[in-house]
Amino acid sequence: LGDCKVMVVRPSKSVEENIVFRTEEQYHYFDCPRQLGTNSPDTPESNAVLDKVEVEEGDVVLAMSDGVTDNLWEHEIARILLEAREKWAQEHAGEGVAGSMKFAAREIVLEARKIAEDVFAESPYMEKGVEEGLAIEGGKRDDISVVAGIVERRKHGAG
Repeated sequence: LGDCKVMVVRPSKSVEENIVFRTEEQYHYFDCPRQLGTNSPDTPESNAVLDKVEVEEGDVVLAMSDGVTDNLWEHEIARILLEAREKWAQEHAGEGVAGSMKFAAREIVLEARKIAEDVFAESPYMEKGVEEGLAIEGGKRDDISVVAGIVERRKHGAG
């Protein structure tokens, strides 16, 4: 619900095709997302969207606040994710994937923060504002959060 986003990235696909799923942002109007909370007219019953996604082993699922998606384009997020996983694999060979997900999420947050703090940067937020006829420049300072997980088969006997 609202302007947060979930993406599924399939690392085995080509760079142009590796985003296999993305949620759509929900707005009342520019910079006014749907949200739940006190005094909000939005409700899960009337506004929430449920998506079913076919995932494959090795897919990466990202849940991100608008502080990420207002400052980085989707292709940049996917590139940062894949580069971070590659760097992790080279530096931490044989270690579990949980560390790589934490490292990748951190790298996405750091890149989004760089743009958010740059008053001259081009950003998705700036682009949307210009489309609305507003004179907006640079990144958007906002909460920046990422949760990253990888799709794996359940180990036999795991609860």
